[in-house]
Amino acid sequence: MDPLIKKLAKKYKLSEFKIELIIKSQFGLLKKVIEDGDFESARLKHLGMFTVKKNRFKYYKNGKRQKGDK
Repeated sequence: MDPLIKKLAKKYKLSEFKIELIIKSQFGLLKKVIEDGDFESARLKHLGMFTVKKNRFKYYKNGKRQKGDK
């Protein structure tokens, strides 16, 4: 991803650090939506739609699989 960051930084005349923050911010938002447990879908443009199914979430707590679950 480093060549992409350099290319975008040059194109938009921003630092590579700022470009990296912009790129990664969408994934931070996606993580927050999923962790909140409201199960609303989130769309990342050009990447896809992400959601957590309610019936699958019951098997997990704090991002880890519960003991006894297969």
